[in-house]
Amino acid sequence: MITMAAREVSFETERPEPAAARLKTVDDLFIQVGEVGGVGHTKADLSPLATQLARLEWRSSIPAVTALRELPEALRFDVVASLEGRRTYNRFDVENGTGRLLQDPLGGTHLPRTDSVRPKDPDLTVRLFLRGSTAVAALRLGQRPLHRRGYKEEAGPGTLHPPVAAMLAMLADLAADQTMIDPFCGDGTIAIEAALLGTGADVSASDIDATRVGNARRNAERAGVRVRFSVTDAGKAAWAPGSVDAVVTNPPWNVAVSGSGELRRSLDPFWARLSDAFTAQGRICALGDAELQIPARIASLGHVVTMSTQIRLAGRISEVVLAHPAAAEPFHLPANLARWRARARRAGIVTEAGW
Repeated sequence: MITMAAREVSFETERPEPAAARLKTVDDLFIQVGEVGGVGHTKADLSPLATQLARLEWRSSIPAVTALRELPEALRFDVVASLEGRRTYNRFDVENGTGRLLQDPLGGTHLPRTDSVRPKDPDLTVRLFLRGSTAVAALRLGQRPLHRRGYKEEAGPGTLHPPVAAMLAMLADLAADQTMIDPFCGDGTIAIEAALLGTGADVSASDIDATRVGNARRNAERAGVRVRFSVTDAGKAAWAPGSVDAVVTNPPWNVAVSGSGELRRSLDPFWARLSDAFTAQGRICALGDAELQIPARIASLGHVVTMSTQIRLAGRISEVVLAHPAAAEPFHLPANLARWRARARRAGIVTEAGW
């Protein structure tokens, strides 16, 4: 059974599969231990909450973690809590109060957390979600959140969240004989995530900022993927006619990173020049701040927009856009992803235009 809620997908399985720990477009993955009700909103309610949480079946959930990775006998764990709604206590009150009582049920040592102290490399993380009068308790299946990619050690302002980059690469639906470019690659996250999909597509990327391109090259090397990087002004870039199947990109938002070079005033010259570079299967998969008006701008320049949906990213309203040149074959959301989008609409999580 699969259920969907805001920012959450829940599913049932007999046992965790290793493939679950390799999911690319999720921030994190947990096994739910249980939930408790009657959660109050004052500090006086914290002790009863911690007592209830300690009574859940923690030991019986540990095998789900050890099915995917080893845990040491001298277990060190931390507690991370998310609080929704107004309360007189904060996350640290919940985390440290609960953590002390979970030492016996988990058979380990709790690592306290404060504003200035973050536990380093815990063996296990307890995750608590407080929503209204309910607290859901879970264990992280991996040692660290899935959104933290080991390759991404070097990054600059406005760098893209890896699960979002992976989403863009999947939307592009690349095949082994196709060519993908990212002309605004920054630290290389989109290109690297596209190469990590293992489709065999030819991936290249560029940016006007030589420092960011250096970051991208080193990140790709750590990821163990082959991507051709170059320092190029996207406003001057030249692509051979009929040489590009997919442009998958996140242009500068003029927030953390501003447009520069030939495109410092507008992205229009870039969008206009793409048509000649595309093959018959050419398509655009782009993510940009809503203020860039990418759907309207590329439509005004002769491209056909087949999907435009809003998401919230870095606290701003952003748009994910799929489009193709008027002369190219129509490109729509890949069928498997279209089914998930339809499911989310039926669940009331998203609308046709966004959330």
